[in-house]
Amino acid sequence: MIQTSVKEFLNELESHCSSTAIATFLNNQEQPFVIDLRRKHNRVIYGYQKGHKELFLNKLIFDTQPHASLILRSFTPEIDELTNLPLKEIRGYIIRRQGEELVFEKISPTMMFACQNTDAETGEPLPLEQSVRYC
Repeated sequence: MIQTSVKEFLNELESHCSSTAIATFLNNQEQPFVIDLRRKHNRVIYGYQKGHKELFLNKLIFDTQPHASLILRSFTPEIDELTNLPLKEIRGYIIRRQGEELVFEKISPTMMFACQNTDAETGEPLPLEQSVRYC
């Protein structure tokens, strides 16, 4: 049963990976876990070595106690006219365990903007990052 909800979450992440993306998994117990995603034809490859996807799946399944979050930074083929850099899309998710299910909720673009552009310690605004779309 947990595999179905994990598969749905992976499908969500992969749907936003047109070429490359970076997923950062955060929980309250340890350091962030970061994994690169890259699209190769019609499938997405996790990490650069065999076993990286399984490690990521184990984090999702076993380290979401009682909740965690994930930030996905996807690089699009669009080029920002001001910076000439690829446009980056940033999405966030809150992940919770509900019995045997893994439930995820997408963070709103407004909340993502606030989280990414506010100093967590002082509450002061941070300089805005260029070539970013909050989704």
